[in-house]
Amino acid sequence: MAMIQRALMTWPCLRVLLFVVLATAGQPAVADAQTAVADALTAVRVKTALVNDIDLGELPIEVRAAAGVVTLEGIVLTADQIGRAVALAEGVPGVARVESALAVGDPDPLAEQRRPRLPALAPRPAEGPLRLIGAGGTMRLTRASDGLLDRIRTIRPLFRFRSSTGFGPAVTFSGAGATLDPAAGTQPALAAVRLRPVMAGLEYSVVRGRVTFGASVVGGYSFNSLNVETARAGPGRAIAVANSFVIEPGVDVWFDATRRIGVTLRAGYLVSRPNVTFGSDDTVTAQRIRVNAVVVSAGLAYWIF
Repeated sequence: MAMIQRALMTWPCLRVLLFVVLATAGQPAVADAQTAVADALTAVRVKTALVNDIDLGELPIEVRAAAGVVTLEGIVLTADQIGRAVALAEGVPGVARVESALAVGDPDPLAEQRRPRLPALAPRPAEGPLRLIGAGGTMRLTRASDGLLDRIRTIRPLFRFRSSTGFGPAVTFSGAGATLDPAAGTQPALAAVRLRPVMAGLEYSVVRGRVTFGASVVGGYSFNSLNVETARAGPGRAIAVANSFVIEPGVDVWFDATRRIGVTLRAGYLVSRPNVTFGSDDTVTAQRIRVNAVVVSAGLAYWIF
C-alpha cells in the first residue's frame, strides 16, 4: 500500500489514469438505476391511464415496462378492449413500444357465485340473520265491497319467507264478516258470519335494495262461525254456517327497516261463498251467501333466522 502511495506521488499521470478508470466503472450502474426509475414511472403512468378508462378500469390488466417497452398482460372481455388498452399505453409519454399479451375471456369466473343473493340488505355480515323465515303480526281492516259486511279490525299472525326477484311461496291469515238480514234492511240483522281463513299460494316479487314489491294469489280454507242475536226475534233466522273455501289476490310492499325487522303493507280482495242455514217456525233452508271484502293490512315481522 505504501509503495502505491509513493508511486502516485511520483507519477501524477497515474493519478489521472486511476480517476478515469473509476469514473468509467461507475457509469453503467448509474445508467441502470436511471433506466429502472424511468421504467417504473412509465408503468405507473400506463396503469393509471388504464384504471381511469371507463371500459378497462375494472379489468385485471398487469403492466410491465423495460427500457421503454411496455408489456400488457391479463384478461379482457372483448377484442376491442385489447386494441383500446394498447392505444392508451402507446399514448403515454416514455413508451417506445407496446407488446400485448392480453387474452379475451372471463376476468372473474367466480364473480356470479360470490354475488350476494339477499332480498334487501347486502352484504350480510357473518353474525347477521339469513332472512329465511320471519314472523310477526298484522293489523287488518276488512271492508265489504257490497255494503253488507261489517268493518272489521283484527290482529292476525304474519309469516314472511325470504324473497328474491321471481316466484316464491306466500302465506296469508285474513278475515271477514257479513251481517245476515233476511228482511233486506227493513229490520236489524239477526246474525253475523265471521270468516277466519288460512291461505297459501304463489307470489311474484321484485327486489330493489331494501324494498320488495310483490303480487300474489292465495287461497285456502276458512273456519267460519255464526254470531246470533238472541235478544231479537224474526223470520228466517240464521242458525248454522258451514266452513268454506276462500281466495284472495293482492299486492304488498315489504321494507327491511333493520337487519332483523321488516315492515309490510298489503291490500287484497277476499272472495268466499259460505253455506248458511236459515230456520223459521215451519221451514229450514240453506243458502250460499257472498262474502266479498277489501282487506288492507299493515304489520311488522322479525327475521327468526
